[in-house]
Amino acid sequence: MRKWLLSFLILAALSARAQDQPEPPPVRDFRPVEGWTGRKIASTTLVGAIFASTWVDAYYTWWKDTEKPFSFYTESWLNGPHLGIDKPGHFFGTYALFKITRTVLLWGGYDRSTAFWWATGLSLFNGLQIEVGDGFTIYGFDYQDLIVDFAGVGYGMLQAEIPYLENFDFKFSYWSQTGLRTPIQFTEDYDAMTIWLSLNMHNLLPDGIADYWPRWLNLAVGYGVDDRQTRREFAISLDFNFEGFSTRSEDWLAVQRLGNLWHAPLPAVKFTTGRAPKWHLAQTH
Repeated sequence: MRKWLLSFLILAALSARAQDQPEPPPVRDFRPVEGWTGRKIASTTLVGAIFASTWVDAYYTWWKDTEKPFSFYTESWLNGPHLGIDKPGHFFGTYALFKITRTVLLWGGYDRSTAFWWATGLSLFNGLQIEVGDGFTIYGFDYQDLIVDFAGVGYGMLQAEIPYLENFDFKFSYWSQTGLRTPIQFTEDYDAMTIWLSLNMHNLLPDGIADYWPRWLNLAVGYGVDDRQTRREFAISLDFNFEGFSTRSEDWLAVQRLGNLWHAPLPAVKFTTGRAPKWHLAQTH
């Protein structure tokens, strides 16, 4: 009986001591590490693969069998043959490349300055080389596309340095009605994509009201096209803020930040030119 009582008291004391130990705080950012760790090598390799895949996609989607002498081509901003969906598409493309590159490098252990400037340089170069590549095809070099490309990188840079701008994220959703016949060419399926601006309402609402709005729930507005780019579409939707869920893992933090580039299917109302507003239980694009 005494041995049992002594064991119980020891376990109770250890339990109380464990409860007194504060839990580690949630991870809000990545810690830089010195030297070439396995994670740093993996992040560097992943960034190289990402940019190589963008060039492969550009070749097979736009450039293959379309070569011609260098030429220029200019659309009318948001009133071109695609009803302007390509312009927010260009903006989001370089914005996403900047955020993906920076996040992956930070996760790998690079310091903030190194990750910032590598993400900036690679994303700007990607936008430039895509437009130069277009110049040697039937599509031509479009200075408006290049401006929008650079604007996407610019906003990513500002967002990385000005915390308040983190309340305004750009996101992407895609759902093809015809199926993924050639997955590498999904960027030309304009009817299947929507570009979203997601608002962190928990941070933007006044004190007192914000307490009733979940940290993980945003409000988003989107723009897309339909009927083979002959009708404009606008949408208002709920949206997940994955970083609203706390985590103590840098791996999960990276997943959350990358996941915040994607607009998840959630209730929405869509406004299409020439049609009545339509409610969707799960807006896919």
